[in-house]
Amino acid sequence: MVFNRVNILFAALAVLVLILGVSCTIAADAASDQEAWIQTNTSTLAFTYLQATIHVVIKNNNNHAEFFKISQLYSGDGTVNPTIGWKVISTDPTAIRMVNVLNPGGDLGWEVDSGQTRAVTFTMVATGVPFTIERTGISNTFWPVINDPGLTATWFMPDEINFLNPNLQLELWQGHFFFFLKNMETSGPRVEGNVRAPMVPINSALTTSNPTIDWIDSEFPQAQTAAWDVTLYPGQTKSYSYTYQWPSGNTVTPANTQSPSSRINSLPLPDPAGDPSSDPLTIPTKNTGLPYGLLIIGAIVILAGIGYAKFLR
Repeated sequence: MVFNRVNILFAALAVLVLILGVSCTIAADAASDQEAWIQTNTSTLAFTYLQATIHVVIKNNNNHAEFFKISQLYSGDGTVNPTIGWKVISTDPTAIRMVNVLNPGGDLGWEVDSGQTRAVTFTMVATGVPFTIERTGISNTFWPVINDPGLTATWFMPDEINFLNPNLQLELWQGHFFFFLKNMETSGPRVEGNVRAPMVPINSALTTSNPTIDWIDSEFPQAQTAAWDVTLYPGQTKSYSYTYQWPSGNTVTPANTQSPSSRINSLPLPDPAGDPSSDPLTIPTKNTGLPYGLLIIGAIVILAGIGYAKFLR
Protein backbone atom coordinates (compact mmCIF):
# COMPACT_ATOMS: atom_id res chain seq x y z
CA MET A 1 0.00 0.00 0.00
CA VAL A 2 2.83 2.40 0.92
CA PHE A 3 4.63 1.52 -2.31
CA ASN A 4 1.51 2.40 -4.38
CA ARG A 5 1.15 5.70 -2.56
CA VAL A 6 4.79 6.56 -3.27
CA ASN A 7 4.22 5.65 -6.92
CA ILE A 8 1.21 7.95 -7.14
CA LEU A 9 3.01 10.76 -5.31
CA PHE A 10 6.06 10.59 -7.56
CA ALA A 11 3.90 10.50 -10.69
CA ALA A 12 1.94 13.52 -9.50
CA LEU A 13 5.17 15.41 -8.80
CA ALA A 14 6.47 14.53 -12.27
CA VAL A 15 3.28 15.83 -13.90
CA LEU A 16 3.45 19.02 -11.81
CA VAL A 17 7.05 19.66 -12.81
CA LEU A 18 6.14 19.03 -16.44
CA ILE A 19 3.26 21.53 -16.31
CA LEU A 20 5.46 24.14 -14.63
CA GLY A 21 8.13 23.64 -17.27
CA VAL A 22 5.67 24.10 -20.12
CA SER A 23 4.16 27.19 -18.45
CA CYS A 24 7.56 28.79 -17.93
CA THR A 25 8.51 28.05 -21.54
CA ILE A 26 5.32 29.62 -22.88
CA ALA A 27 5.81 32.68 -20.68
CA ALA A 28 9.41 33.03 -21.83
CA ASP A 29 8.39 32.75 -25.49
CA ALA A 30 5.70 35.42 -24.99
CA ALA A 31 8.18 37.72 -23.27
CA SER A 32 10.71 37.25 -26.06
CA ASP A 33 8.20 38.61 -28.58
CA GLN A 34 8.07 42.01 -26.88
CA GLU A 35 9.96 44.97 -28.29
CA ALA A 36 11.36 47.94 -26.43
CA TRP A 37 10.25 51.11 -28.20
CA ILE A 38 12.80 53.90 -27.78
CA GLN A 39 11.69 57.53 -27.56
CA THR A 40 12.71 59.52 -30.63
CA ASN A 41 12.65 63.21 -31.43
CA THR A 42 11.66 62.99 -35.07
CA SER A 43 11.87 60.80 -38.17
CA THR A 44 13.58 61.16 -41.51
CA LEU A 45 10.42 59.76 -43.17
CA ALA A 46 6.97 61.36 -43.10
CA PHE A 47 3.56 60.80 -44.64
CA THR A 48 2.97 63.74 -47.00
CA TYR A 49 -0.40 62.59 -48.36
CA LEU A 50 -3.10 60.22 -47.12
CA GLN A 51 -6.38 59.45 -48.84
CA ALA A 52 -9.06 57.05 -47.63
CA THR A 53 -12.05 55.73 -49.58
CA ILE A 54 -14.55 53.97 -47.34
CA HIS A 55 -17.50 51.85 -48.48
CA VAL A 56 -20.05 50.64 -45.95
CA VAL A 57 -23.31 48.71 -46.03
CA ILE A 58 -25.45 49.56 -43.01
CA LYS A 59 -28.94 48.55 -41.84
CA ASN A 60 -31.39 50.36 -39.58
CA ASN A 61 -33.10 47.93 -37.19
CA ASN A 62 -35.07 50.64 -35.39
CA ASN A 63 -38.72 51.62 -35.93
CA HIS A 64 -37.80 55.17 -36.96
CA ALA A 65 -35.17 56.87 -39.09
CA GLU A 66 -31.55 56.87 -37.90
CA PHE A 67 -28.54 58.81 -39.21
CA PHE A 68 -25.11 57.47 -40.08
CA LYS A 69 -22.49 60.19 -39.59
CA ILE A 70 -18.82 60.34 -40.62
CA SER A 71 -16.14 62.01 -38.51
CA GLN A 72 -13.58 64.51 -39.77
CA LEU A 73 -11.06 64.08 -36.95
CA TYR A 74 -8.90 61.08 -36.13
CA SER A 75 -6.40 60.43 -33.35
CA GLY A 76 -6.13 56.65 -33.33
CA ASP A 77 -4.02 54.46 -31.07
CA GLY A 78 -0.49 55.77 -31.25
CA THR A 79 1.39 59.04 -31.23
CA VAL A 80 0.23 61.02 -34.28
CA ASN A 81 2.00 64.32 -34.76
CA PRO A 82 -0.01 66.27 -35.66
CA THR A 83 -3.48 64.77 -35.19
CA ILE A 84 -4.98 63.71 -38.51
CA GLY A 85 -7.86 65.87 -39.69
CA TRP A 86 -9.99 65.04 -42.71
CA LYS A 87 -11.44 66.90 -45.67
CA VAL A 88 -14.30 65.05 -47.34
CA ILE A 89 -13.87 65.40 -51.11
CA SER A 90 -16.68 63.14 -52.38
CA THR A 91 -19.73 61.21 -51.15
CA ASP A 92 -21.99 58.72 -52.92
CA PRO A 93 -24.89 59.19 -52.55
CA THR A 94 -24.63 62.87 -51.71
CA ALA A 95 -24.31 63.34 -47.94
CA ILE A 96 -26.41 65.79 -45.92
CA ARG A 97 -25.35 68.10 -43.13
CA MET A 98 -26.01 66.84 -39.60
CA VAL A 99 -27.72 68.65 -36.70
CA ASN A 100 -24.95 68.09 -34.15
CA VAL A 101 -21.60 69.68 -34.96
CA LEU A 102 -18.31 68.21 -33.68
CA ASN A 103 -15.95 69.69 -36.24
CA PRO A 104 -15.53 73.17 -37.76
CA GLY A 105 -17.61 73.54 -40.89
CA GLY A 106 -20.19 70.96 -39.84
CA ASP A 107 -20.47 67.20 -40.17
CA LEU A 108 -21.90 65.00 -42.91
CA GLY A 109 -24.01 61.87 -42.92
CA TRP A 110 -26.91 59.93 -44.39
CA GLU A 111 -30.46 59.14 -43.31
CA VAL A 112 -31.28 55.44 -43.02
CA ASP A 113 -35.02 54.76 -42.88
CA SER A 114 -36.61 52.17 -40.61
CA GLY A 115 -35.72 48.66 -41.83
CA GLN A 116 -33.64 50.07 -44.70
CA THR A 117 -30.20 48.82 -45.76
CA ARG A 118 -28.04 51.47 -47.41
CA ALA A 119 -24.67 51.38 -49.14
CA VAL A 120 -22.62 54.58 -48.98
CA THR A 121 -19.13 55.53 -50.13
CA PHE A 122 -17.05 58.53 -49.15
CA THR A 123 -13.50 59.70 -49.87
CA MET A 124 -11.44 61.82 -47.49
CA VAL A 125 -8.01 63.45 -47.66
CA ALA A 126 -5.91 63.97 -44.54
CA THR A 127 -5.04 67.52 -43.50
CA GLY A 128 -2.12 68.66 -41.38
CA VAL A 129 0.51 66.85 -43.47
CA PRO A 130 3.33 65.99 -43.29
CA PHE A 131 2.87 63.80 -40.22
CA THR A 132 4.55 60.81 -38.58
CA ILE A 133 3.19 58.05 -36.35
CA GLU A 134 5.47 56.80 -33.60
CA ARG A 135 4.77 54.68 -30.56
CA THR A 136 5.31 56.19 -27.15
CA GLY A 137 8.52 54.72 -25.81
CA ILE A 138 11.07 54.73 -23.03
CA SER A 139 14.32 56.61 -22.64
CA ASN A 140 17.33 54.96 -24.21
CA THR A 141 19.16 52.93 -21.56
CA PHE A 142 20.38 50.25 -23.98
CA TRP A 143 23.22 52.10 -25.72
CA PRO A 144 25.13 51.12 -27.80
CA VAL A 145 22.63 48.54 -29.10
CA ILE A 146 19.02 49.69 -29.55
CA ASN A 147 15.98 48.52 -31.47
CA ASP A 148 14.58 50.62 -34.30
CA PRO A 149 11.09 49.32 -35.14
CA GLY A 150 10.45 52.21 -37.56
CA LEU A 151 7.16 54.03 -38.06
CA THR A 152 4.19 52.33 -36.47
CA ALA A 153 0.44 52.23 -37.19
CA THR A 154 -2.73 53.52 -35.58
CA TRP A 155 -5.72 51.25 -35.09
CA PHE A 156 -9.49 51.72 -35.05
CA MET A 157 -12.67 49.63 -35.00
CA PRO A 158 -14.57 49.68 -38.32
CA ASP A 159 -17.71 48.40 -36.54
CA GLU A 160 -17.61 51.08 -33.84
CA ILE A 161 -21.04 52.29 -34.97
CA ASN A 162 -22.49 49.06 -33.52
CA PHE A 163 -21.39 50.27 -30.08
CA LEU A 164 -22.29 53.92 -30.58
CA ASN A 165 -25.75 53.13 -31.98
CA PRO A 166 -26.86 49.48 -31.65
CA ASN A 167 -29.84 50.24 -33.90
CA LEU A 168 -27.49 50.64 -36.85
CA GLN A 169 -26.03 47.30 -37.91
CA LEU A 170 -22.86 47.42 -39.98
CA GLU A 171 -22.96 44.58 -42.50
CA LEU A 172 -19.90 45.39 -44.63
CA TRP A 173 -16.92 47.75 -44.34
CA GLN A 174 -14.24 48.22 -47.00
CA GLY A 175 -11.43 50.76 -46.75
CA HIS A 176 -8.88 51.63 -49.44
CA PHE A 177 -5.95 53.79 -48.32
CA PHE A 178 -3.33 55.57 -50.43
CA PHE A 179 -0.35 57.52 -49.10
CA PHE A 180 2.92 59.14 -50.10
CA LEU A 181 6.01 58.46 -48.00
CA LYS A 182 8.82 61.00 -48.33
CA ASN A 183 12.40 61.18 -47.14
CA MET A 184 12.43 64.62 -45.52
CA GLU A 185 16.24 64.77 -45.64
CA THR A 186 17.40 66.65 -48.75
CA SER A 187 21.03 65.53 -48.60
CA GLY A 188 23.13 62.70 -47.26
CA PRO A 189 22.90 58.93 -47.70
CA ARG A 190 19.75 56.96 -48.35
CA VAL A 191 17.62 55.92 -45.35
CA GLU A 192 16.14 52.50 -44.70
CA GLY A 193 13.74 51.02 -42.19
CA ASN A 194 10.37 49.50 -41.43
CA VAL A 195 7.15 51.39 -42.13
CA ARG A 196 3.68 50.20 -41.17
CA ALA A 197 0.39 51.29 -42.67
CA PRO A 198 -0.64 54.58 -41.00
CA MET A 199 -4.26 53.44 -40.39
CA VAL A 200 -5.35 49.85 -39.74
CA PRO A 201 -8.84 48.51 -38.88
CA ILE A 202 -9.11 45.85 -36.18
CA ASN A 203 -10.50 42.34 -36.86
CA SER A 204 -10.30 42.95 -40.60
CA ALA A 205 -8.57 41.20 -43.50
CA LEU A 206 -5.84 42.87 -45.53
CA THR A 207 -7.07 42.11 -49.06
CA THR A 208 -4.75 44.10 -51.38
CA SER A 209 -1.49 46.05 -51.19
CA ASN A 210 0.71 47.85 -53.70
CA PRO A 211 3.60 47.27 -53.51
CA THR A 212 3.09 43.89 -51.91
CA ILE A 213 3.68 44.01 -48.17
CA ASP A 214 6.90 42.52 -46.83
CA TRP A 215 5.22 41.15 -43.74
CA ILE A 216 2.13 41.42 -41.53
CA ASP A 217 3.11 43.05 -38.25
CA SER A 218 1.79 41.34 -35.11
CA GLU A 219 2.30 44.15 -32.60
CA PHE A 220 -1.47 44.44 -32.25
CA PRO A 221 -2.71 40.81 -32.28
CA GLN A 222 -6.22 41.68 -33.51
CA ALA A 223 -4.98 43.61 -36.55
CA GLN A 224 -3.30 42.46 -39.76
CA THR A 225 -1.00 45.46 -39.88
CA ALA A 226 0.53 45.98 -43.33
CA ALA A 227 4.29 46.59 -43.17
CA TRP A 228 7.02 47.34 -45.69
CA ASP A 229 10.83 47.37 -45.66
CA VAL A 230 11.56 50.71 -47.33
CA THR A 231 14.58 52.45 -48.86
CA LEU A 232 14.40 56.12 -49.84
CA TYR A 233 17.07 58.46 -51.17
CA PRO A 234 17.26 62.14 -50.08
CA GLY A 235 14.05 63.95 -51.03
CA GLN A 236 12.58 60.82 -52.65
CA THR A 237 8.86 60.07 -52.43
CA LYS A 238 7.22 56.67 -52.88
CA SER A 239 3.54 55.77 -53.05
CA TYR A 240 1.79 52.92 -51.23
CA SER A 241 -1.79 51.66 -51.18
CA TYR A 242 -3.65 48.95 -49.31
CA THR A 243 -7.22 47.72 -48.75
CA TYR A 244 -8.96 46.11 -45.76
CA GLN A 245 -12.33 44.42 -45.49
CA TRP A 246 -14.50 43.70 -42.48
CA PRO A 247 -15.62 41.16 -41.37
CA SER A 248 -13.99 38.75 -43.87
CA GLY A 249 -11.77 38.52 -46.93
CA ASN A 250 -8.71 36.83 -48.41
CA THR A 251 -5.48 38.01 -46.82
CA VAL A 252 -2.51 39.15 -48.91
CA THR A 253 0.52 36.87 -48.90
CA PRO A 254 3.60 38.89 -47.90
CA ALA A 255 6.36 39.16 -50.49
CA ASN A 256 9.08 38.00 -48.10
CA THR A 257 7.35 34.93 -46.68
CA GLN A 258 9.25 32.46 -48.87
CA SER A 259 12.19 34.49 -50.11
CA PRO A 260 14.59 37.20 -48.92
CA SER A 261 14.03 40.83 -49.77
CA SER A 262 15.22 41.88 -53.22
CA ARG A 263 15.97 45.44 -52.11
CA ILE A 264 19.39 47.02 -52.35
CA ASN A 265 19.94 46.60 -48.62
CA SER A 266 19.44 42.83 -48.73
CA LEU A 267 22.17 40.34 -47.97
CA PRO A 268 23.40 38.33 -50.98
CA LEU A 269 22.19 34.80 -51.48
CA PRO A 270 24.63 32.14 -50.25
CA ASP A 271 26.98 30.19 -52.49
CA PRO A 272 25.55 26.63 -52.70
CA ALA A 273 29.11 25.24 -52.56
CA GLY A 274 30.21 27.50 -49.72
CA ASP A 275 30.07 27.26 -45.96
CA PRO A 276 26.40 26.88 -44.86
CA SER A 277 27.17 28.80 -41.66
CA SER A 278 27.60 31.93 -43.80
CA ASP A 279 24.06 31.62 -45.16
CA PRO A 280 22.04 34.48 -43.60
CA LEU A 281 18.89 32.39 -43.93
CA THR A 282 20.25 29.50 -41.84
CA ILE A 283 21.88 31.36 -38.95
CA PRO A 284 20.16 30.01 -35.82
CA THR A 285 17.62 32.38 -34.33
CA LYS A 286 14.66 32.06 -31.97
CA ASN A 287 12.54 31.12 -34.99
CA THR A 288 14.87 28.43 -36.39
CA GLY A 289 16.12 25.08 -35.16
CA LEU A 290 14.54 22.93 -32.48
CA PRO A 291 12.36 24.95 -30.09
CA TYR A 292 13.77 25.25 -26.58
CA GLY A 293 10.37 24.34 -25.16
CA LEU A 294 10.51 20.84 -26.64
CA LEU A 295 14.04 20.35 -25.29
CA ILE A 296 12.91 21.30 -21.78
CA ILE A 297 9.88 19.03 -21.93
CA GLY A 298 12.00 16.15 -23.22
CA ALA A 299 14.55 16.63 -20.44
CA ILE A 300 11.83 16.65 -17.78
CA VAL A 301 10.25 13.46 -19.13
CA ILE A 302 13.65 11.69 -19.25
CA LEU A 303 14.52 12.74 -15.69
CA ALA A 304 11.13 11.58 -14.45
CA GLY A 305 11.66 8.19 -16.09
CA ILE A 306 15.13 7.81 -14.59
CA GLY A 307 13.83 8.70 -11.13
CA TYR A 308 10.99 6.20 -11.42
CA ALA A 309 13.31 3.41 -12.59
CA LYS A 310 15.95 4.07 -9.95
CA PHE A 311 13.88 4.62 -6.82
CA LEU A 312 10.56 2.91 -7.34
CA ARG A 313 11.34 -0.29 -9.22
